Amino acid sequence: MSAIPIHGRSRRWASATMIYGLAAVVALWLVGPFVWLFITSISEQRDLLMRPMPLVPPHPSLDNYAKILGLVDFHARHQTAQILPSMANSIIVSVVVTAINVVVGSAAGYAYARFRHRLMSATLYAILFTRMLPVVVLMPALFLIMRQMGFQNTLSGLILAYCSFTFPFTIWIMKSYFETLPRELEESGMIDGCTRFQVFYRIILPISGPGLVAAGAFTFVLCWNEFLVAQVLNSKQGTGTLPVTIAGMVGQANIDYSVIAASGFLSAIPAVLLALVFQRYMVQGLTAGSVKG
Repeated sequence: MSAIPIHGRSRRWASATMIYGLAAVVALWLVGPFVWLFITSISEQRDLLMRPMPLVPPHPSLDNYAKILGLVDFHARHQTAQILPSMANSIIVSVVVTAINVVVGSAAGYAYARFRHRLMSATLYAILFTRMLPVVVLMPALFLIMRQMGFQNTLSGLILAYCSFTFPFTIWIMKSYFETLPRELEESGMIDGCTRFQVFYRIILPISGPGLVAAGAFTFVLCWNEFLVAQVLNSKQGTGTLPVTIAGMVGQANIDYSVIAASGFLSAIPAVLLALVFQRYMVQGLTAGSVKG
């Protein structure tokens, strides 16, 4: 009689071991590059060129980060001179695009969620279709338009370009979230004398935190990591974003890989912190509308 419980416990133990083992492998696969990037960033250039290269830096230090901040003079200082200005450009562009997307995208998403019309359905799918096209296909036309409008090599042109790419996702995320909210809330507000716009910003927006956070975080990360559009539109020195500047360091002479790794680690911190802080709200906002009934 005792063999059955023991056998059952063995099967549960084996199943749990397999699940945790697979989870550990996936976590290592995802976190491994980020950890290796940090290890490289605190290593010296000579240690990275050793064969075999040590897994643990023999002389760890934060000098590479000091070089980026301009606190330490070194032979390739010209490579790091544009990192902080480029980071400022990335912050400005990402924050402005995120704010515009949250304001305009939430209003558009609410309109698509509440007003049913054949024309609106057609435009909704047309908006999504524009985002399905590869960005490289749109770059020639986008480049010519920005040059004719005088927005080439400007942050304003980059903001306009990023808004055109991020609006479809924001609209669809907010539309799906608004569809989960009961219409009775809006009807009660309109009975009390509120207009449709007052219902939107006084009743709907205050309870739409998860959807707004999900749309905003997704937009920020997308803009922060974008490379191709920024490289083509902003080729003038001083107008590029952080990914373009870091990529340009690789093609220069006297490459300091440890400094490049430190720059890459710094560029990853904002997106990682954003995901960790707002993880719960992002999951709620992105999964809203997935289950109905």
